[in-house]
Amino acid sequence: MSALLPRIVIRLLAPRKTAYDPNMTYSRYAIEDTLIDDLIAGYRPNYSLEQPFYFSPEIFEEEFIHLFSRQWQFTDHISRIPHKGDYFLFKIAGEEIIVVRGDGNTVYAHFNVCRHRGSRICLASEGHVKQMTCPYHAWSYRIDGSLSHARAMSEDIDRSKLSLRSCQVRVFEGLIFINLTPEGTGLIPDFDTIVEPLRPWLAQADLRHTKIAHVEEFRSKANWKAAHENYFECYHCPGAHPEWMKAQLHALRDALGTKSAIEKFEKRNRVWEEKARKLGHMVGNLNNSSDHSDAENYCTQMVFAERMLVNVDAKDLYNSLTPDGAKMPTKLLGTYKEDDEGQVDWGIGPSGFGYTTCTATAILRITPRGPVDTDQVVTWLVHEDAKEGIDYDVESLSWLHSATIGQDRKIAEDNQAGMSSRAYEPGPYTELESAIPEINKDYIRALAYGRALRVNANR
Repeated sequence: MSALLPRIVIRLLAPRKTAYDPNMTYSRYAIEDTLIDDLIAGYRPNYSLEQPFYFSPEIFEEEFIHLFSRQWQFTDHISRIPHKGDYFLFKIAGEEIIVVRGDGNTVYAHFNVCRHRGSRICLASEGHVKQMTCPYHAWSYRIDGSLSHARAMSEDIDRSKLSLRSCQVRVFEGLIFINLTPEGTGLIPDFDTIVEPLRPWLAQADLRHTKIAHVEEFRSKANWKAAHENYFECYHCPGAHPEWMKAQLHALRDALGTKSAIEKFEKRNRVWEEKARKLGHMVGNLNNSSDHSDAENYCTQMVFAERMLVNVDAKDLYNSLTPDGAKMPTKLLGTYKEDDEGQVDWGIGPSGFGYTTCTATAILRITPRGPVDTDQVVTWLVHEDAKEGIDYDVESLSWLHSATIGQDRKIAEDNQAGMSSRAYEPGPYTELESAIPEINKDYIRALAYGRALRVNANR
């Protein structure tokens, strides 16, 4: 693993425990390392996770080692840094990463930590730099992270070994992904293997030639898995998302799940599929098998896609639901021949999930800050030549996902508060939540496999 890992977790005034006690509130107590193995071994399929998985700083540290630091994380769209020297800060699990544009299409990512005495270098959340200069003692770094200037430094010091600690970077269809594990220093998923199956589903929209039209951040006091679980089920939609239920036809299938509701969706979707195929547009699902060995599971990430009908007469419906009846975006993305009222529901887990129509894309980024602190950021993309007020307006573009994610933030925080109770115990999932047990199973397997690797490496 990387020299950055593992970390040391400091426990202050935390009572030691000899066994896992479901009656204790783990938001307030640290747990022994051996209890993590007990919790993993005691995982009950088709039930929600035990309380410590949503609160424990020790488990969050294990997640950093085996998930956050080694998986590819979606950060933002390339249009956020259009010019050399443009940068933004990406924050995950207590780390700050400087994502900066280099020459041409090159993008770099560096830990925001000076190699002198550890000060943060870039203090603003975004900006433009010719060099990155530490505000403490003015050590300066080139955009590629190499040390440029260190006043009064001894000639005996090898400056080539004082470059910024860097991350791996890949840009896929205009989407910037980073991996905190340096090149060649750890076991990580192969990026190309993960994303290539998704390319045909996004290629028609050509997200490389889009721009950011609007961004909203919904920071929630909830564990990232609570946000994940909420995203991957619509069982809660009828009571929580009235706008989503009206606007999205697939809610009939995903939220109601009755035979008549499913048949109603499928009948309308089949009619739409025939129209979309005649236009040369994608339809159907990305069939991505999750039948992996433990080692394969540890070296892969979630990817999915489904292109389906938004709704019957979607444009008129959306316009009737927006607060002022304003129009939805009109400028077509990529090679779409017309707006067929379809959308691609897609994702590259654990952090990037999108809905791409013929005229716009909304991307949700779920990023853990701490055990009970999660960023949910929605970025809306339109054609790079689209003009606000003519080809789109922000309110009509953003209203549905803005309302839905705002509702989801409250749901996640209320759920987190309830899970902190001594009365909490894992509950069974329904058929309408069937994706979550599969996600949880892979999560448990990744932690178990990663911890076993570390034990074997130390023998």
